[in-house]
Amino acid sequence: MINWPEQLKRDLISRRVVVFLGSGVSKNSVGKDGETRPPLWSEFLERGLAKIGSKGTAHIRRAIKDNDLLHACEWIKSRMEEEWEHFIRECFITPAYAPAEIHKLIFNLDQRIYLTPNFDQIFENYVMSETGGQVTVKRYSDPDVHNFLREDRTHIIKVHGSIDHPNELIFSNHDYAKARVSYSAFYDVLDACLLSHTFLIIGCGISDPDLSLLLENQRFNFPNSRPHYLVTSSHIAPDMVKSLRSNRNLKCLCYDPDNHHADLVRSLEKLVELMDQVPAQPLIN
Repeated sequence: MINWPEQLKRDLISRRVVVFLGSGVSKNSVGKDGETRPPLWSEFLERGLAKIGSKGTAHIRRAIKDNDLLHACEWIKSRMEEEWEHFIRECFITPAYAPAEIHKLIFNLDQRIYLTPNFDQIFENYVMSETGGQVTVKRYSDPDVHNFLREDRTHIIKVHGSIDHPNELIFSNHDYAKARVSYSAFYDVLDACLLSHTFLIIGCGISDPDLSLLLENQRFNFPNSRPHYLVTSSHIAPDMVKSLRSNRNLKCLCYDPDNHHADLVRSLEKLVELMDQVPAQPLIN
């Protein structure tokens, strides 16, 4: 069971927490066939590799093995050409994933800002259904995306884009570089968000280039800031725990990943119990 820090609890109660949910959260969902689950990034690339065949792809396979996922994705996307969009929809939309218990618990934390790099629409579809559509969903490329910092309503921000706009999805080295230049103002907004809120990162790896860069910049520009929190498996190496705290100001909150991450679900239930004692935040249009 996660021992949630008292400071995090206070920030949750004051609704000063940004919940950042990654592909590990979506992985808990199941499609309408009762079996298919959303792929993690490496699994997605393995499926793509199977689609394009084995001829001339040894370097792509090697890149996936070496965790050079950005280059692997760029090369697979180039090989697929016009089939790329269909492949993305096949992986993230066609199975019709249902929300899992973890999606419900995360929403019941009752925070104002949710950020996600996930392309699927599992979380926002669930939230829209629960609130009658009284939630704003924005992409990093929307000209008014910055409003989430000041508006009272609940926001879900798709930091890598949405499947509805496949040409704007941030997948590869090229996509990351283009987004940082073309939408630099959005990254300024994320910088401001990191300063003004506490981040609770769930189901997300430590290799996302944008998040890593933002956290490292904050760590050394504002060395006396309170930590943000990364929920992660207890299998993480102790040296990595120290490095994340030292270089990114991330404090690891570890849980036992066995039994389909049941320990994480129970831990989140404890946080939801805390929030159930706090007056609900009104949803404002």
